[in-house]
Amino acid sequence: MKVLFTPSPGLGHLFPTVPLAQALRAAGHEVRYATGGLSLAAAEAGFNTVDATPGLDYAEVFMPEGIDGDRPVFSHDPAGAELARLFGRVSDFMVDGIVRAAREWRPDLVVSPVLQGGGPCAAETLGVPWIELPLGPEDSAPGMATDVRAAMSRAEGAPPAPAARVSTLPPSLAEALDTDKRPRGAWPMRFLPHNGTMALPEWLSRPSDSPRIVVTLGSIEAMFDGIAVLAPLLSEAGRTDAEFVVTLGGGDPELLGELPGNVRLVEWIPLDALLATASAIIHHGGTGTMLTALACGVPQCVIPQGSYQRIAADAVEKAGVGVSAAPDSVGEVQFARLLEEDLRRRVREVRAEMLAMPTPSDVAARVTALIEDGR
Repeated sequence: MKVLFTPSPGLGHLFPTVPLAQALRAAGHEVRYATGGLSLAAAEAGFNTVDATPGLDYAEVFMPEGIDGDRPVFSHDPAGAELARLFGRVSDFMVDGIVRAAREWRPDLVVSPVLQGGGPCAAETLGVPWIELPLGPEDSAPGMATDVRAAMSRAEGAPPAPAARVSTLPPSLAEALDTDKRPRGAWPMRFLPHNGTMALPEWLSRPSDSPRIVVTLGSIEAMFDGIAVLAPLLSEAGRTDAEFVVTLGGGDPELLGELPGNVRLVEWIPLDALLATASAIIHHGGTGTMLTALACGVPQCVIPQGSYQRIAADAVEKAGVGVSAAPDSVGEVQFARLLEEDLRRRVREVRAEMLAMPTPSDVAARVTALIEDGR
C-alpha cells in the first residue's frame, strides 16, 4: 500500500504525523509526504518528500489580514472559525501541488491533519480513502475539516468523509475540553514525541545540581520579536533554586535583557531529550509541546498569548497536569507549584493513560485492515 501524508507547513503540523508514518513504513507500506515550508523536514525524518509549493514564502501566507504590524499569525493566534479561515487560505496555496503529487504517485490512502484541505482534495480526486488526524485541542472538533474546506476558494462542497479519525489526546485531556471540541469517534493512538534529532550536548547528560525548568515558545513563536515575552519571567528566575534552560528558537537573546546566573540559553534541542532531564516546563501552549511534556511526565505552566493557546491552557488546568498564567505574571509562585509533589503525581496518572493507549504500530495495523477490507 502507498500512503501519502499531507501536513500543513510548520514543524508543529509535521512532527505529530511522523510516528504513524514510521509505523506504516515498518509494516511494509510505502510512505511519502507532499507538503511545504518547514514541513519539508519530513525528508530529515527519512521520508521521500514532494515540495508542493516551491519558492513560496509562508511568512506572507500566514500574515493575518487586517492586522497591523510585521509579525505573522503567531502574534494573533486564531481559534474556531478564524482558524479554519486561516488554514483554508494556506490550503488554497498548497492544494494544486498536493493533488499533482498524488496524481503522479497514485497513493492508496491519504493521511491528512484536519487543518490541511489539500489532503482530502487529493483523496477525492483519486477516489481513495483518507484518514483525518487531529493534532490537538484546537482542531479536534468534528466538522473542522468541513470548515476549512468551506474557507477554500479552490475547492467546492464538503470534503469526502474520512475513513477514520485518529486522536492522540489521552482521556483526561479530551474530557477537559468543551463538549463540542472533543474528538468523538476517533481511534485513540498513543502520542510518541518526535522532535527531530541532533548530536546532544555533553552537559545534557550530567545531572543538574538543582531542578531543571525548561522554557520554550516552540519552533515559530520566538521569532519576530516574540521571545521578548519571556523577559519578565526570566528576570524572576534568580529567586528560585532551579536551573532554567531557555530554547531560543530563532529569537534574539538581546530581547531577554540581563539574565540571572541560573539561566542557560540554547538555540534548540529536541524537546523530548531535553524534558527527559527536566522537572518542569513553561511554554506557549503548542499542542506538540503540551503532549510531549505529558509523555515525559513533566508538569507544565502554559503562558498563552492567543485563542487556540488559551484552549490548551484551559485543558491543562482542568486535567490537573499544570497551571497557566499571563507571561508577565509568572514568578516564584508558579515555579514552586511546578515542583510540588501532588501536581507531579497527577501528571504521572495522565501519563499512565497515554501509555495504555494503542501504539502507532497498533493503529497502523488497524489502518491496513481497514483499507484491505475496503478493496
